[in-house]
Amino acid sequence: MSAESEYIASESANILQTIAMIAELLDKRDLTKYEIIALGKLLQDMYTGIERILRTVLERRGIKTKRTESWHKELLAAAKEKSLISQDEFEAFRNLLLFRHIEIHGYAFMLDEKRLRQLAQPARALVRNFLARMT
Repeated sequence: MSAESEYIASESANILQTIAMIAELLDKRDLTKYEIIALGKLLQDMYTGIERILRTVLERRGIKTKRTESWHKELLAAAKEKSLISQDEFEAFRNLLLFRHIEIHGYAFMLDEKRLRQLAQPARALVRNFLARMT
């Protein structure tokens, strides 16, 4: 197995573990403020892992992502253009990217449980399908 394949497999395992933790939180009826913060962090981690995999796969194909102010969005656009992700995945990942941006530049105690649940529920299946294709 190549170093890139090992990296993708390792990243995928980390993302799957993160998804399992997200599922545990989503199974709870009401979350404490600390669990809400944890859910936000886990969603952020999950999305960051997806970006790492996309960047690795694109670089393997000779497509480098320049670190501009909009490189995160450009990475998703390149992944869609190269058929690594579908239009639906692009939209869902873009929503996670927007959330991640707010999460990083905001205060964790201001996160909204309802919004986090709306992001997390479909993301689990979406990410599992994505990972199945990437590994």
